Amino acid sequence: MDFGGLRWFPVFVAAVLAVPAQAADDALTIINARLVDGTGAPARHTTIGIRDGVISSLGDGPPENARILDAQGLTVVPGLIDSHVHFQAVPGAVHRRDDAETRRALMHHHLRAHVANGVTTVLDAAIASEALREIRAYLAAGGVGPRVMALGPTFHNPGGYMDGAALSAYWAPRWRASATPEDVDALYREYEGIADLVGVKVTATYGFGGPLDIYETHSPEMLGVIRERAGDHERPIYVHVNDNRGVDIAFELGARALTHLVLERPSSERLDGMRRANMHVIPTLYVYESFAMRYRLDSLDAPRMRLAVPAALRETARDPAVWDQYLKSFILIVAPYMPEWLAGWWGDVYFTESRTRSLVGTLQENLMRHHDAGVPIAMGTDSGGWPHMPNMFHGLTALREMELMAEAGMTPEDVLRSATVTPARMMGIENLVGTVEVGKRADLIGVRGDPLANISALRELEWVIKDGELRRPAEWMDD
Repeated sequence: MDFGGLRWFPVFVAAVLAVPAQAADDALTIINARLVDGTGAPARHTTIGIRDGVISSLGDGPPENARILDAQGLTVVPGLIDSHVHFQAVPGAVHRRDDAETRRALMHHHLRAHVANGVTTVLDAAIASEALREIRAYLAAGGVGPRVMALGPTFHNPGGYMDGAALSAYWAPRWRASATPEDVDALYREYEGIADLVGVKVTATYGFGGPLDIYETHSPEMLGVIRERAGDHERPIYVHVNDNRGVDIAFELGARALTHLVLERPSSERLDGMRRANMHVIPTLYVYESFAMRYRLDSLDAPRMRLAVPAALRETARDPAVWDQYLKSFILIVAPYMPEWLAGWWGDVYFTESRTRSLVGTLQENLMRHHDAGVPIAMGTDSGGWPHMPNMFHGLTALREMELMAEAGMTPEDVLRSATVTPARMMGIENLVGTVEVGKRADLIGVRGDPLANISALRELEWVIKDGELRRPAEWMDD
């Protein structure tokens, strides 16, 4: 597989060298582009003008002294949007015992990995204010990364999901539980002055499908406070759910989105209610498929994997002892009542390759139930996940998530919309990104093949443009 896209590069270099340096920074025109603009319009051949990081024209000839990029043979689509990532959770950090400086450096690497894989906008779905401020400072200082939108604050009840040390000290820094209205107000103050907060998150999680509930959710009174404060701050509510009880809480909160699909079959009443409320679903199918890498370790040697994932992380994900420890930790997190001696054995018994396929299949069936009912779907991966997870890699996981959505039965066009215009609308940033239209940010990717025929064509990524800056995938990974 050719990840370099070298066939177009001599044309591009010749065009740049023929243009005065002062003009080369001002304008870029892409010619011979087969454009899928994300609006629902048919694909068309056109030119795309870019100036100062913005789409300046469509269909017009190149202005004088513009750089020319010949996209002959490529399909150009909007930059992708991953609606569920976690930058402060570094994959495998628990097993390597990464220190804070190492985690920070890896977080910066993961920011680059998203853009190198065509993901130009992300939504961090639960991040401490301190970590988010650090990302903002890094990007403002010229660091490479996608457009980072975020949910903040995140609200969990004392004794609820994300409380205490369940996710380990390697999910750091943390935020306090919200036991009182004063706690809710204090959390809002922590995030004051941070840009691009597009919502808040509530954990409405009782457990993970086991025989016993292991987490405590907020009382109805506190849920009412959280909904009122979210309205005061004009931030929609996103809800972390694991079963239909959490979905019902999302209805009570007037939620904008569910951050996961649940394994339970949804009732027709719930589906109809979600459609009427325009409540989005972020599927995160890859979370369960990620367990299958244990049986397909050769995937760690794929060129795209080697490009985007540091060698230390790939070695962690290759280590059988890490998988044993991870599965044991996972079982103890989701079933803390289980004796430790039994947890490791149960992880091996439960997460077989066939069981993993079955879990993904159940989620795919539920995805299609939501999709066919008219519930809006926003692609999201849960990249980062928990720091115990050795292989929730940033960036390239989005491509596999989209393939899983297509395998479930969504058309390639619908999958592409789920990763562009739909999440842009969900986050209220459709005036900036999500489609290729004049006046929007110049976030574009060029791929060989036709993603409307086969979504896997997105793997043949030739170049990525983020805010008007053009680089090949490998170049986006450069420090």
